[in-house]
Amino acid sequence: MKFEETFDFDHDVDVLLRMFTNEAYYMDKYEQLAGRRPELLDSDKTENEFSITVRHALDATKLSFPDMLKKRMGDRILLRQTDRWVVDQAAGRIEIDIEKAPVDIAIDLKLAENGPGKSRLTLLFDIDAKVPLLGSKIEKAIAGPITTRTRKDLALSNEIAANYAG
Repeated sequence: MKFEETFDFDHDVDVLLRMFTNEAYYMDKYEQLAGRRPELLDSDKTENEFSITVRHALDATKLSFPDMLKKRMGDRILLRQTDRWVVDQAAGRIEIDIEKAPVDIAIDLKLAENGPGKSRLTLLFDIDAKVPLLGSKIEKAIAGPITTRTRKDLALSNEIAANYAG
């Protein structure tokens, strides 16, 4: 299932790229979102590219996933997430593997200026549930909770970005 979302930041693209290419940002953000420190699996930074892979948990009881997925995943969802950014293109990609679930999520990201000192992040979601006959139903059911979670993540990121300004 493919769909698009946007989020407007109170900071310009340069500030956001400084944040999105900083390992400490991800560790802080996931700790604030989950209440526990994420596990850093890999991180790499060059002058123009950045990637980080972390394993972090979500409280599944606060997400409205379909019952068949809740039973399979339990109360705590473990995610292995890789974020990649190409600085000179202001573009990135997030790949999320939900442990114990036959679902892959990829999100293409594009940052653009959106007025003085502001920017817009466009997110192109691709949710793929590998379940015969039920895949599209699962994808639709997951889209809502994933979108809600992403908005919460980005709202927190907007607050954290103030630390990278100036």
